[in-house]
Amino acid sequence: MPTDIVTGGGVLGTSPASVPTDFQYRTQAFFNPKLLKALQFNLKLAGYGLSQGYSTIGDTIRFFRPRKASLSYTNAEASTAALSVTAATSPTSYAEGVAPTNLTEVAIGYVDILLTQRAGLAKISDKLQAIDLLNTLKVYSEKMGEDAALDYDSVIRNALVNGVYISNAKFATGNDGGYFERFAGVVNSGVSLDDFATLAGLSKSNAKISRAVNLGVVTQLKTSKIPKIGGQYVCITPPAVLHDMRQDTTWTQTGTFQDKQALFKDLAIMLDGVAFVEANNPWIEGATYGTESSTDPGDGLIYSSIYLGAEAFGLPNLSNKIAGGSQAAPRLIILNQPDKYDPINQVTVVGWKSFFGAKPFITQLTPALGERPHYAILRCKSTFA
Repeated sequence: MPTDIVTGGGVLGTSPASVPTDFQYRTQAFFNPKLLKALQFNLKLAGYGLSQGYSTIGDTIRFFRPRKASLSYTNAEASTAALSVTAATSPTSYAEGVAPTNLTEVAIGYVDILLTQRAGLAKISDKLQAIDLLNTLKVYSEKMGEDAALDYDSVIRNALVNGVYISNAKFATGNDGGYFERFAGVVNSGVSLDDFATLAGLSKSNAKISRAVNLGVVTQLKTSKIPKIGGQYVCITPPAVLHDMRQDTTWTQTGTFQDKQALFKDLAIMLDGVAFVEANNPWIEGATYGTESSTDPGDGLIYSSIYLGAEAFGLPNLSNKIAGGSQAAPRLIILNQPDKYDPINQVTVVGWKSFFGAKPFITQLTPALGERPHYAILRCKSTFA
């Protein structure tokens, strides 16, 4: 997409130096929730991230997050009767009047999120305007809103997939396993590339989602003390994966099938502490790990389901809307007045632009300090044909 939808007298691509002096009077720029209501209707991932506006200079926002709770840092007084002779020395009991020396330290991690500009552009001819300008504008705005929503979800989805890309080995330390990338029908080896290859070689029936596979992901999140969203983890699930879930008796006999307008938008099934939300914009791979593809290599496509905990990713945007603001409410610009580049007003230009960032909250802290993604990705195949 172009990075600036209006660069000159209402015609994309003209030199900024040639912008007429009356440019500011010819531009209609506004935020119109009615024309862009399709955005809110189509967004799935965005509602589960931390979206904040900032008044700042620069195109990078830094988020901070402290380490998780850990006994290794506890210095509170405790009874020795509760400790075995082989237990760790912390917590420690102290004699009366003796100050503790095992000081608590709270490591603070950070993640930098780069803001980038996104945009969409359309041109409407004067002949079309003469027929029905307002109705045409409405149609274009709604469809461009759908485009923006799909783009917004894709940006977030890609950021989450890239966040744990080839990272099993990075987080596979400690007593919680650390496998935040999981593969149906495959025992984690700690190397995602190898596990993906094993999954790719399995049949569809052996590589589809199962309740046991789902429990593995849920247990990973719980063991890693990942906080929940409204008391549940949320799984953004492709329809092809739900296709197999609905045919599995271990799901249908135990799962709770919910109304789509319930607490979680488009909620399909509630089971094992997970709200499965149907979303038709999944990350799909063919034969190559980490490469989006819709080409079936012969053994079935591989779908990713994203299990989210609280504050799994951030969506910062600038409060100053000059560059576009959040993509959930992009700036809509309409140029519909004549100028020296369009002297008889033959074209109306309609466009939107946004300026935001998306990135998972995975800080620079080491796994030894309790750093963990607040989400996990499950890859599986589907028997849907």
